[in-house]
Amino acid sequence: MLRLSPHPFSSLPPHSSLGEGEEASRPELEEFLHSILKETQTFTTQTITQIFTPDSKLRASPPSTAKVQLLTTERSNGNGGKGEEYWVCRKSVHADAAQKGTATWAEFENGLRRNHSENEMAYTPSVAAVEHLVQWPVQKEVRGGWREVDMHVNMITHTFNPGALISPRTFISLVISAYEPQPENSTTSSHQPGFYTIQIPLSFKTSSAHLREKIKSAVPKNTIFAHYASVEHVGLLPTSESANEERRIEWTMATTSDAGGLIPQWVQRSWTMGGVPKAVVADVGLFLGWTGGQRRS
Repeated sequence: MLRLSPHPFSSLPPHSSLGEGEEASRPELEEFLHSILKETQTFTTQTITQIFTPDSKLRASPPSTAKVQLLTTERSNGNGGKGEEYWVCRKSVHADAAQKGTATWAEFENGLRRNHSENEMAYTPSVAAVEHLVQWPVQKEVRGGWREVDMHVNMITHTFNPGALISPRTFISLVISAYEPQPENSTTSSHQPGFYTIQIPLSFKTSSAHLREKIKSAVPKNTIFAHYASVEHVGLLPTSESANEERRIEWTMATTSDAGGLIPQWVQRSWTMGGVPKAVVADVGLFLGWTGGQRRS
């Protein structure tokens, strides 16, 4: 499921908004969630380590006090093609503290796991609108020990300057968030499980007639439907027995995207042209700056 090519709405578990008559062919909700979460965990713990190439230079993202490491790779599109997907990953490690340039564990949870897309709109200048299209019941626990699993479909619209030259982009995304399973050799009191937020592209053209009308009535007239997939993981790094050791939070995000329209791929991939690598680094500072403002208010 972690692919740039958008998935059809028919691949989703049953829901009243998705149209009638297809329930029998749709996947069961818990099994669907378990499959994606396991794939995501493998991607984060193995794929990034094995096939992504780290950049030799650490990047600054003010006001964050932590530097950001960039990693990139090209992956097969899953259909036998080579180099079809360009992935950008970033990693940063932050002090668990209510201080300028960093954030507490609770602030990371509130900002990145809960209301992820709405919060992103608050701290990302280009995000102009977020609308929930479909919401499944939150699963308290699914197979494998994943907890508080939330899944919904969002419509996210970005606008850019100058508006006369760059059309708005609208993304239809399946958004899933969950706390990861508790390790077998730990106790709840000694280990704080991390959490994932996953975004998977969906095809606007495959949505139900009801949803298509709702989407078309809400997007800007000249919008371009674009696509991205992303995986985000936030977790506490292990600490020693020393009572004075500061807790550290590792924030990992990987994404692949296609803005569509007339923007060339080489521009989208370019740091100097303000493409995806520069944008994902900037997001660290944008989030921590917004979090600091929320704390002060």
